[in-house]
Amino acid sequence: MPVFGPTRAALAAAAARGADILPSLRLVLTAEALTAPPPPRALELNAELDALCAAVRELADCRAGWLYFCPAYAPLPAAVPRALLQGTVLTFLRGVLRSERRAAVRLAAQQGAAVLALQGGDPARMPGDLPALLHRCGAYVTATGSGPWAAAVRLPLSSALPLREPPAPADLVLDRYSAAKVYLDGLCVEDVE
Repeated sequence: MPVFGPTRAALAAAAARGADILPSLRLVLTAEALTAPPPPRALELNAELDALCAAVRELADCRAGWLYFCPAYAPLPAAVPRALLQGTVLTFLRGVLRSERRAAVRLAAQQGAAVLALQGGDPARMPGDLPALLHRCGAYVTATGSGPWAAAVRLPLSSALPLREPPAPADLVLDRYSAAKVYLDGLCVEDVE
């Protein structure tokens, strides 16, 4: 986004000098996600989240089977900015990884909308910016009782818009500054080796 251009340029210069920019870049990505305008192309949520979850499974320093993705049975095109969708899910998964628990990411179709359900982790370990990201996605509810943290957010379907191609999981894994690596900084296999 143009408003964050100078900040990104300063971070690029700092990275060229060898500085650790990932914590600052995470703040920039979150700010960009929270202020992103509606996109001209819809995301097919099943494909987007399948790619994102596949990349996270490969990146995360966690036991096998910790992350479960359950797609919807039908295509779910939604006009949600990719940065917002990725930022929301990755912020949730950061909290789950800090809790050392399991996570479930589920999609369902419901009366002209997609419902994204996130469940897992300790409510006390969820990042503070997660409610703002959920709110920006749409109407949402959370459950933070004695069990695992849970939230569901309603995303209106946008079947009239053309679809944007989902990212390849390998691109999210290999890109040093991908959203997955930035949001999960310190929790990836390469961070602990």
